[in-house]
Amino acid sequence: MHSAFQKSDDKSDSRSHQALGLHSYRYGDEIAQEGDESPCFYVILSGQVKISKRGKFIRLLREQDVFGLESILFKQTLPYTAKVMTTSRIASYGPEALDHFIRENPRMTASILTSTIDQLLQTTNNLAQEGGSFGLENARVDFYSDGDIIVHEGTPETDFFRLVSSQGGLRVTKAGKEVSRIEKPGEFFGEMAGLLNLPRVATITSMGESVVERYGFDDLDVIVRDYPEVALHIMRTLVVRLAKLTSKYTDVSGHENDT
Repeated sequence: MHSAFQKSDDKSDSRSHQALGLHSYRYGDEIAQEGDESPCFYVILSGQVKISKRGKFIRLLREQDVFGLESILFKQTLPYTAKVMTTSRIASYGPEALDHFIRENPRMTASILTSTIDQLLQTTNNLAQEGGSFGLENARVDFYSDGDIIVHEGTPETDFFRLVSSQGGLRVTKAGKEVSRIEKPGEFFGEMAGLLNLPRVATITSMGESVVERYGFDDLDVIVRDYPEVALHIMRTLVVRLAKLTSKYTDVSGHENDT
């Protein structure tokens, strides 16, 4: 995708709107930390960045998204931490550039506004979902394309997962047959293998692009201790699954008995 911000770096008629810096980042790098005094704002030219506050996931930013404007507009420290989730190229701009964009470049102003509105909508949606504000600071965030397998049936892994977002949801199959789907952001899955010390009982596949948080089984202790409402959410999820499986088994058994 062509970036309006990249184009601005090629002009030489004014230095006020040129990037202060252009840097490449690797997975896990922190661009800015909560409480920092930042004299600039940032534009993602490529890659993805996770925004979190006090260790809780807030939103995910992508190409052409803008962050750090709080420091420029309100003269305050950053209210969140920005961490790179994939290899990324990010440009930083000073306050003069923002003023120049607003006065002289409607296209870039529109890009900034679009990014801000998208972030507002994403944050609102996350807060509206049960458990949507949960996220451990050391959680790993994985990105999947259409058809990618997240969990393989029969493997002895004990990690569990939480769906952040997905275009078409996650398909759950057993012995090649679809048994259910995971579609609600904030929903946990894969925890039964660790709890019961058994191999994976199903394969889970991404339908479209998906973002998933991965947790180690040891994180369950932290969740139970510090996030009791999330532990309750996990228990409810397990009970709902048990009820669905029981109902399906009853239906199948009844059908077989009738024949």
